Amino acid sequence: MSTPSTPSTPPTSAAPSTPPEPESAATEAADAATGAPSAQGSDAAPAPAKSRYSMGTLPNMLRSMLVIGLFVLALVAIVPRITSVQRPAVDAAGKAGQVAAQTTWPIQLPKGLGEGWVSTVATYAPGTEGVPTFTTVWATPSGKDIALKQAVGVPDGWVRRSVNDGAPSGSVQVSGRAFERFVARDAGQIAYVARGAGAKGLTLVASGTAPEDELKSFVAALAPVSPAPGVSPAPPPTS
Repeated sequence: MSTPSTPSTPPTSAAPSTPPEPESAATEAADAATGAPSAQGSDAAPAPAKSRYSMGTLPNMLRSMLVIGLFVLALVAIVPRITSVQRPAVDAAGKAGQVAAQTTWPIQLPKGLGEGWVSTVATYAPGTEGVPTFTTVWATPSGKDIALKQAVGVPDGWVRRSVNDGAPSGSVQVSGRAFERFVARDAGQIAYVARGAGAKGLTLVASGTAPEDELKSFVAALAPVSPAPGVSPAPPPTS
């Protein structure tokens, strides 16, 4: 007898799959929270065009250099510049009176030079070759200098150094007084020398870079200085 067959279990049909949730909504929500742009949004905005002046071309560099150069020139034009240093005036007449009293020399200084002449140095000390020398320096109206040196019993070396090793160039007469003339061309200097008579005679040397007409005006104004009162003669300074 045959055994009835067990009916086979019908196959289980696959459960219908749930369609996936569109990513666009979720992505947009996440982008909104984080501030990031959506990947599926519109195309990104184009990058700004580069400036022609940022590309470093040669014409642009030349324009920049020209502007900087004009700015520097403007600064140089408005900034004051010091062309010379003005030295303070000194009391040459007062010092000369003291030296005349101490040494009993017939010291001389220019008088009545007028405007533009300024005495800037007045010293009495051992000078060239240790010779005690009274030296004054004067600024002239032209902006140059004239030095006046006075000493007694001077050797030839003192005169030579005082005229800056200038070469003899004849003589000149100024206000009835004779001066030997020396020219130091390398130094651009002219000197007038009046030698003292004898071992105790006072020798004068007026020299400088000033024009010769100013040098003549200077020596023409030389006059004796009165010794300062109350000052006793003193031994000369020693080297």
